[in-house]
Amino acid sequence: MVFSLLRKWFGNLYGFSVTFGVSIVGPLLIVGATFAFSLVFPGLVIDTTFLTIYFLVTCTLYNVFLLVVISRARTNQGEDVGHFFSLLIPAHNEEKVLGKTLETILNFDYPTELFEVVLINDGSADQTEKIAHSFQKQYSNLKVLNITANNGGRGKSSALNVGFADFLLSWRGIEIKPRHRWVIGVFDSDAVPKSDMLKKVSFQFIDSDVGGVQTLVRIKNAKTSFLAKLQDIEFLAFARVIQFARTSYSGAVALGGNGQFVRATALDEVALVHQKKYWSPESLTEDLDIGVRLLTKKWKNVYIDTTSVSQEGTETLRTMFRQRERWAWGTLQTLKWYVFNPSFWRKKFSFRTKLDISIYLIHVLLPVLVFLCWIWSGMSLLGIIGVSNFFPFVFMIANGFSFMPLFGYGLWKEREEYPRWQIVPLIFIAAAYTYHWIPVVMSAIVRFLTTKPKWTKTPRFNNVMHHNKAAKV
Repeated sequence: MVFSLLRKWFGNLYGFSVTFGVSIVGPLLIVGATFAFSLVFPGLVIDTTFLTIYFLVTCTLYNVFLLVVISRARTNQGEDVGHFFSLLIPAHNEEKVLGKTLETILNFDYPTELFEVVLINDGSADQTEKIAHSFQKQYSNLKVLNITANNGGRGKSSALNVGFADFLLSWRGIEIKPRHRWVIGVFDSDAVPKSDMLKKVSFQFIDSDVGGVQTLVRIKNAKTSFLAKLQDIEFLAFARVIQFARTSYSGAVALGGNGQFVRATALDEVALVHQKKYWSPESLTEDLDIGVRLLTKKWKNVYIDTTSVSQEGTETLRTMFRQRERWAWGTLQTLKWYVFNPSFWRKKFSFRTKLDISIYLIHVLLPVLVFLCWIWSGMSLLGIIGVSNFFPFVFMIANGFSFMPLFGYGLWKEREEYPRWQIVPLIFIAAAYTYHWIPVVMSAIVRFLTTKPKWTKTPRFNNVMHHNKAAKV
């Protein structure tokens, strides 16, 4: 027992050391390069006006643009039951949360004969399979696909490919007809969606140009963990505003890994033929990647916030860092494969969509530029270099916090859940919280340049013993 605890403690210490070490490599390189230039060019003065202009365009003006778009947007959100849904749930050692997820999804307010659930047991070593089979006794539209331990645990994209390409397409034999009414949904194993979700999503797919739909994501443990609450605000305000505006402006919404829906015919078009896969095994953010591929094939992605799916937020800084690092790493991959690839710009789809995708993805580099400003300002105060700027310092600070109105808008829309007296303090706290992306992106860039990508599962925190109840079903 003692040996096990020591091993776990040293394992955590090693993980922390690696995380901390990788995170400071980027800043040290910037400091070192700047210091070296100051030695070669005594009295070095760096003009940061170009950075201020860049932040003005990509942050301040862009955020104003988002708020103008959503203030003028008219939602087209209703309900329909005109589509058949195959809902994929990859699960790798998810006994803590799976029971609640299955109970919620299997009781959607949607005709039972028009949706099925495929639980992909991805080489689990716990009670995941037992819990899933217990639900099968009561729900005939639940199917359990077991991936062996030797072939499992290779990441969410691999599990999704097995669930769709190797199971659904072959198991069905005869395709669902008409095929354009077949929709593939993806939920995480901790997902708790609202019961009206399939009706709301089905309505969006009435538009034959819609290839993907993303729903609002909430954090279900926001009331028990302040760190989780900040993640809820991040999804509720910041992500929500950007996604809703992108729906109205370009139909170029980014798809997420939870509450994601794709039309089967659209999946046909974006299949990676050379790999015979749909979700890219090489991508650490397979959801973002497949969403961009849909857009390059002239499909439209939409976002709806009249229904939502709740997921568990991380409750420790270390776990959140690892999760966000993977997200940033995956975004860097997508940026490289598409925006930085000349073939992306030669593809025949809307330039507006190309521009929107580019701006959205390039934002992953903003924390680096922000930190660059901090380093140069600090070195200027120490007298190592000089810094000049056409704009006053207050103007630069305003640029750095221009996203605060987005938080205000999102919190105000949920003022019944977040009392009005909390909104102003939470705006400032959430704004400060967003700067965790600086070390996250720094670390992700270093790993992107030096390490082969490897998908890692985010640990669960809510020890929900709902599976005990499920086992008795």
